[in-house]
Amino acid sequence: MRTNTLKPALLSLLVASTTFTTPATAATPPGFDGLTRTIQASKDATGFPTGTAVIVVKDGKIAYEGYFGNADIAAKTPVDRNTVFYIASATKPFFALATLLAEHAGQFDTRTTLAAMFPQARFTEVDAATVDARALLTHTAGIDNGGLVWATAFTGNQDAGARRRLVLESRPNTEAPPGIFGYTNVGYNIASVWTDRIGAMPWQDQLDRRIFSPLGMTRTTARVSHAERRGWAIAQPYSFVADHRTQPLYLRKTDATMHAAGGMLSSAPDLGRFLIAQLVEGKLGRTQRLPARVIRASQVRQASTDSRYLDFPRDGYAWGWYTGEYKGQRMLHHFGGFAGFHAHLSFMPEANIGLVVLNNEDALSARLTNLIADFSYGLALGEADIEVTAPAKFAKLAEDARQLQDTVLQQRDAMRARPWRLSLPRAAYAGRYAHALLGEVTVSDGPDNVMQMHWGQLQAVATGYDKPDHVRIEFVPNSGNVLEFIVKDGKPEALVFDGLRFVKMP
Repeated sequence: MRTNTLKPALLSLLVASTTFTTPATAATPPGFDGLTRTIQASKDATGFPTGTAVIVVKDGKIAYEGYFGNADIAAKTPVDRNTVFYIASATKPFFALATLLAEHAGQFDTRTTLAAMFPQARFTEVDAATVDARALLTHTAGIDNGGLVWATAFTGNQDAGARRRLVLESRPNTEAPPGIFGYTNVGYNIASVWTDRIGAMPWQDQLDRRIFSPLGMTRTTARVSHAERRGWAIAQPYSFVADHRTQPLYLRKTDATMHAAGGMLSSAPDLGRFLIAQLVEGKLGRTQRLPARVIRASQVRQASTDSRYLDFPRDGYAWGWYTGEYKGQRMLHHFGGFAGFHAHLSFMPEANIGLVVLNNEDALSARLTNLIADFSYGLALGEADIEVTAPAKFAKLAEDARQLQDTVLQQRDAMRARPWRLSLPRAAYAGRYAHALLGEVTVSDGPDNVMQMHWGQLQAVATGYDKPDHVRIEFVPNSGNVLEFIVKDGKPEALVFDGLRFVKMP
């Protein structure tokens, strides 16, 4: 799924900025008071009161808790240890572990091929006999499937039958052939369709039965409705670069858009319990909650890569975990990003240290979290000068953040000023455009000649683009796509979005 996002210069600022307001609510243990002061000072400097939750675990227990900012700005609801955040792709370690636990129990086999997973199905573009569950969960399957990703993560136009049919639309990933690591949601989405059937229960219930319940993760769920029914405080999504940044982003998660590659709500303490179990081979206290053998296996590198995300080198991928060296220690980590959220899970097995950072903001939080990790691990590892070097980096972030709003406004003004290159009057494109598996995109001519679009849970206002009969849309906040109208004999007959063709209805 390719997007036409904001310019690289802007992205570099987005990844080099800061955050929010409201003091930490947990008592600060000795040695971590500098971390609390520095995070709070960073938030105060930006004046943007979104939330951050931080947990440091060490030697089998929580060593530090810090809660900052608001889960809901309008209601002035502070973040605390009961606040649940959407963790996006940080769901992957949970789903991969649940699959390994099921294999340990004799229910699944990660050597099962696509052909065996879907014995009655016919794959026309991929060799289903050569792709197995292990490849799907380690991003080495060489498969792409944009329709499945859009349906499960964004539009919500899907059910069990539609997901099974969409799996058959899989095609080769031209950027990462079989055996080569290529990060994507597709493998996890396909694997969940298989495990739902074989496990005789939805993947959400499998996570609960195999991981959440054994680890006592009582503030964690893979269903938004579960959290809502219980009245949990759910962090609302915000963005520093939104037009109205103190208002939640329109795109919210529902049960229909919670998926195996990114579909969990959780609190920081619950995620801390999960990391403790990772560090001590499935134990909490003196009790063995998960099989040690499975925990060890889940941390073994399965694929190689040579990349990095901010300060985090990545040399490989285990079962839902990136691997690499950080501060001279072996680290496993996975992050999650979505409109209005950024999540961080990481741990160092040999040093017995782990970190959880959760944010309900998407533009400033990646870099802020990067510096929280630097400071937290520096303190936990006993780095001599960390309390001097870390605050200076946070201060620089605050300076960069102050430049961000003007840069964003300039970028947005430039995009909105692009001329329209439509071959027909704008009203001619209005109507319903249908895809047999993905539902309908509705194009309407709104007030002031505004072209509006709706697709399932997505909505957007189109702007001009520099190709004939193309427009730019931003279904996902801060991430643009180009949509093409196919015009024949003076009439729109279809639209093409991310390689997906929707035919205009009469």
